[in-house]
Amino acid sequence: MTLLVKVVKIHLISEQFDKAGNRIDYKEVNKILWELQKQTREAKNKTVQLLWEWNNFSSDYVKASGIYPKAKDIFGYSSVHGQANKELRTKLILNSSNLSTTTMDVCKIFNTYKKEVWEGKRSVPSYKSDQPLDLHKDSIKLIYENNQFYVRLALLKKAEFAKYGFKDGFRFKMQVKDNSTKTILERCFDEVYKINASKLLYDQKKKMWKLNLSYSFDNKNISELDKEKILGVDVGVNCPLVASVFGDRDRFIIKGGEIEKFRKSVEARRRSMLEQTKYCGDGRIGHGRKKRTEPALNIGDKIARFRDTTNHKYSRALIEYAVKKGCGTIQMEKLTGITSKSDRFLKDWTYYDLQTKIENKAKEVGINVVYIAPKYTSQRCSNCGYIHKDNRPNQAKFRCLKCDFESNADYNASQNIGIKNIAKIIEKDLKKQKSEVQVNENK
Repeated sequence: MTLLVKVVKIHLISEQFDKAGNRIDYKEVNKILWELQKQTREAKNKTVQLLWEWNNFSSDYVKASGIYPKAKDIFGYSSVHGQANKELRTKLILNSSNLSTTTMDVCKIFNTYKKEVWEGKRSVPSYKSDQPLDLHKDSIKLIYENNQFYVRLALLKKAEFAKYGFKDGFRFKMQVKDNSTKTILERCFDEVYKINASKLLYDQKKKMWKLNLSYSFDNKNISELDKEKILGVDVGVNCPLVASVFGDRDRFIIKGGEIEKFRKSVEARRRSMLEQTKYCGDGRIGHGRKKRTEPALNIGDKIARFRDTTNHKYSRALIEYAVKKGCGTIQMEKLTGITSKSDRFLKDWTYYDLQTKIENKAKEVGINVVYIAPKYTSQRCSNCGYIHKDNRPNQAKFRCLKCDFESNADYNASQNIGIKNIAKIIEKDLKKQKSEVQVNENK
């Protein structure tokens, strides 16, 4: 039995009342939500600060004493997460459970990239003002009245409700526009589906708040997947995705032509529109460059929508292939910073978004996702293990200098990525090659 986790996105309409039963103006509700969004940002950045200070303190402590300090001995809590909650609860009006969810998520993200931050490969996380509001599962209550779904969200500390004159939590009418969403809400209401920690965010285009409701359920229809069977996924320049199981000649390939063709057409359109602004009509003359170039700049939104749709399509196809192959694990390169000129195409495309979508869809069907260091996976021969930069004479072709094995370069990389503990194997291969070179030099 596999637990599936999914998200349904629903726009909300304020249905807030005071204790006397009078409707509270949406603008007043909005002011509070904006303040909570601001405080969420403050909570996240404060947690990052505490984590960074703790890491610096730990480093100095180890150098001085030879042992790592325990957070409980310093803070009285087993982790920085506990200390962050203690400091923030007294100054913020955020619901305590939601605040704890926020700080916990920040800690997880920071610890994931801590090594890269410490090595200077990634900057210290800094959160902007438009942060979604984290919702603990117990902060969400579905209500069904007069054939309509509502949701009540506990967003404030209990003491704050009296201050604002609210009858209870923040109440919203849910915009249910299709039968699929209605069915999901009915199953959540009937507790067939379990509601998980979710997010409340502001939709800038529709000028409405939106609930990203996370829910989970047991799916008995998914066949058992072999966790030891790994699908190696290479994210490349020529092909956005190439995946294969080590030793299997069959492969999953998505070529990059669709993306590049779209971008070229859009960029050509943007240049054309910018050129036309020189001769625009009176409606935009005299309003400054920003107003005159507005139609051209809006093309960026079109690119973002295409990118989001395409990444959804690619990630879904990849997961379907993984299930078809019976793979219980997906291994991907951990992309940390693509800056070289040759990888400009890869840099322009949001591969972080693509990997996130793959990870989310993999989780839905019970597939584990493992990230590995990308170093040498494109230079290593998947046939004999020989590593050399000249094994890859160009972006598309791989030819081993040692065993003459030839292959598509991205397929070869995916074969390497699909090997368990590949980082340790590569380290062993490099040591062996270095030793062989030294022996030959001493002859």
